[in-house]
Amino acid sequence: MRVVTVGASAVAAVVLSAVLGFALLLAVLAGSAFDQAGASGAADIDGLPAPAPSADSETGCVRDDPTTRGCLTPTTLHVLESIYATFGEPGGIIRSATCWDPHLQNPTSDHPKGRACDLFPTRAGVFPTGDELAHGWQLANWLRANAGPLQIKYLIWQGRYWDPGTTDRDGAWGVPYTGGGIYDPTDATGGHFDHVHVSVAR
Repeated sequence: MRVVTVGASAVAAVVLSAVLGFALLLAVLAGSAFDQAGASGAADIDGLPAPAPSADSETGCVRDDPTTRGCLTPTTLHVLESIYATFGEPGGIIRSATCWDPHLQNPTSDHPKGRACDLFPTRAGVFPTGDELAHGWQLANWLRANAGPLQIKYLIWQGRYWDPGTTDRDGAWGVPYTGGGIYDPTDATGGHFDHVHVSVAR
């Protein structure tokens, strides 16, 4: 019979490897749970302030858009300013924002009317994960919770569409977004996975 002796350093290395492997497994599982919570729209908005209602009665595209060289309606500008007051200006939780756009590919869009904004928690064209995904859900849930005072017409985020008359479906937020025959709903931008789209009623 052959006796093999193992030094203390070898045993320590094996134990350390097992511990690190277990820690890595826990981190992966925790990350997956976090992403699933983010994907389901379970981001917490407790403690975030409620916005003041828009007090301006004008409805035209008459205000300068701070995100482009275009214009916004007073209600849209109020929504944008309320978002910045709650979540900070672009460069933080909101990586970037763009509102007015000619939207030549979709002239019926609210963007050329100055009644819509796109808010990116991640880079354009990237499917968000982790904190960026959670931040996007937090923004979307806050907008939804304050749709009345902000006069929100509809929201699109993570391949889902919601308006004040929509009932949640499939155990998720809103209903599946189809792209309306114009956008690819599986694309990061076309499906609104990389940005929260908010349209206002006036």
